[in-house]
Amino acid sequence: MSQLRKRNTRAGGLLPALRIGLAALLCAALALGLIGYLSSRPKTCESSTGEVVYSGYRLCLSKQEPPVPVPENGYHAMLDYPYRYPVPLYVTPVDGDTLLTDDFMENTASVTAEVNCSDIYMSITCTQPQQHNEYYPNAAAVTFVDFSIVAPGEHEAELVWTITMNNGDVIRLSQAQRHSSISVYQYTASDTPMDTIEELQALVDRVSAEIDEYDQLKIYLPAVVYEGGLKLDRAVFLYGSVGPDGQRTTFTGPTEISSARGVPEFTDISFQGSGQGTGVLVTGTTRLQLTGCRLSGWETGFMATGSAWINADETVFESNEVGMCFDAEDTPMVSDDFYTNNIFRDNGTAILLEHVSSDTSLKFPGTSFTGNGVDIDNRCGQQVNTDEAIFD
Repeated sequence: MSQLRKRNTRAGGLLPALRIGLAALLCAALALGLIGYLSSRPKTCESSTGEVVYSGYRLCLSKQEPPVPVPENGYHAMLDYPYRYPVPLYVTPVDGDTLLTDDFMENTASVTAEVNCSDIYMSITCTQPQQHNEYYPNAAAVTFVDFSIVAPGEHEAELVWTITMNNGDVIRLSQAQRHSSISVYQYTASDTPMDTIEELQALVDRVSAEIDEYDQLKIYLPAVVYEGGLKLDRAVFLYGSVGPDGQRTTFTGPTEISSARGVPEFTDISFQGSGQGTGVLVTGTTRLQLTGCRLSGWETGFMATGSAWINADETVFESNEVGMCFDAEDTPMVSDDFYTNNIFRDNGTAILLEHVSSDTSLKFPGTSFTGNGVDIDNRCGQQVNTDEAIFD
């Protein structure tokens, strides 16, 4: 009898142990299942630094190539004036600069962008991201931000990219947008003496020292002949005029401009050389626009060096050894790639392309080439579209 009790006692002790073991196995199985479930659920990656790492890729909002992350965009703007700027998205491996656009985009379901802004004194929106944009052919996508500000001061917003992958993962990449107002200073011949090149240079130097580097300086010039040229180290907008006798505002010496701010413009001005030098030399990171101007009698009429960018519309290039020349070896910020309704006449070489460090195609709608020794000397193999140009 006592032996039977002992055997029953042993059996009774074994059953709880089995139950505990089975419970432990079940818990382990549930844990493994939970781990598997969690690992298979869609993930969300977020960053506000201008870049994010996802599954071996580095996504980067950048203004240059190779891409360097830009966590904040900031521009200085005139009040009540519309502005637009691009925000490209680049994709590279985590440990390199090779662009992996196609490889990454094959795995994406959608790419969207939006701007969050609670500032009532700034209007700001963005376009939906475009793939294969001709201005940024190496970017995975690019959105364009449009904004204007209506009150002085600093104004803030947030641009948010949302990339949804085919597997359900979501990547959110945000970038701060901080824009400040600028002042505009205007001078005419009735305000201050500017009849000689010395007076004009003194005016530019004095005002440049007094105003903020982001402020705009606009000078409306009299219809005089300036015996010489200007040296400008900031963005200056020059507007020429025509006198009753038909005399245009004219510079007879080389003008040089270097500015990291804005896109200055020279309008309705003649640059008349005597066979030597460069009429308008653009250096540094300047982006200069000529409109309605005339450049004649120079070794080179209009020239970009460094990482500068030059553009001209409705401008005459006549009797120069070289009318317009790009010799900019560093990557520029392109302001405009349309050269519209210009005239290149009787130049040795109308356009010389030594170095253009941008993949942007140069287009010449309505621009005429006549009597030049060479119309376009494309030494660097730049993309050029002359479908709408006129050759005589």
